[in-house]
Amino acid sequence: MEKDCFNYAKGCEDCQRNGPIQHLPAVPLNPIVKPRPFRGWAMDFVGKIVPNSSNEHTFIIVATDYFTKWVEASAVKSISSSIVIAFIKQHIIHRFGIPETITTDRGTSFISKEIQDFSDAYGIKFVQSSPYFPRANGQAESTNKVLINIIKKMVESNPRDCHERLSKALWADRTSKKTSIGTTPFALTYGHDAVLPVEINVQSLRLEKQPDMDDAAYIESMMKELEELSPIRAKALNHLMIGKQAVARAYNKRVRGKTFEEEELVWRAILPVGAHVSGFGKWSPTWEGPFLVNRILGKGAYLLQDMNGTLHQHHINGQWLKKFIPSLWEATGIDLSDDQRGNV
Repeated sequence: MEKDCFNYAKGCEDCQRNGPIQHLPAVPLNPIVKPRPFRGWAMDFVGKIVPNSSNEHTFIIVATDYFTKWVEASAVKSISSSIVIAFIKQHIIHRFGIPETITTDRGTSFISKEIQDFSDAYGIKFVQSSPYFPRANGQAESTNKVLINIIKKMVESNPRDCHERLSKALWADRTSKKTSIGTTPFALTYGHDAVLPVEINVQSLRLEKQPDMDDAAYIESMMKELEELSPIRAKALNHLMIGKQAVARAYNKRVRGKTFEEEELVWRAILPVGAHVSGFGKWSPTWEGPFLVNRILGKGAYLLQDMNGTLHQHHINGQWLKKFIPSLWEATGIDLSDDQRGNV
């Protein structure tokens, strides 16, 4: 009897529809490590920026190389696939070559047919994170926060100058030492540190010696820098691996695993969390469904379908799903139609 009571309570659809959402991660962290420079980029938009810049720029498109942490960014007036393609060509391909992968969210400017055609033409694999799961593109989110914090300090007196400060913000970021790689993005890219204004004012040792170097000494110095670049990059890769493993260990301690099978019934959280359903206001449910799991995509992502077989357009992370528990009557096959109620 007690077991039946528990099963009855668990199968209450109203209770399931209004139950809490698990905010702890559902699957272990899968850190992205690219062992070579400029082969993998994380990309995202900052914005919409209010107030917009004096040039009417309302967004900043940002891309970060996974290995060197080198950041490219450009202020733009709107979000579109053509702007994304132009940025990739000018700021990535023409400077660093064709990358292997670009990781983005599922914004319309990243998943259009125009982007797909561009991807096929250049052999670039676009990797999209699940909706409402920003940690899947954590590198882009991290870079956005850093750039915003730098620009904030520069535009306090005139926020509409943000587009003019972007270049300085990028310079500051590229020449700042990163804990994750143990050096600066500039040094990891070019093999030596950038010459900073302070070195001009105080005449650093390397600048003092440079005018006295003959051609042979200068060539020897450059060759030495090139020889040291590979060990520096190997050391940076080791830093990256150690850092990623430490983050993964800490993250995975919080994981409360849940998995789903194909054709299993599930509830899907109404997103964004806290959104109100039309007509319900504050009494809006937390979950909607049930839906069927159509396909397991890996790394905690699933593709769902409606009960009538209609596939959902976007996949979703398992954190935003929970198992549908049938009512006690459905589980036992008892018919509770009106003409049967008198016999139960």
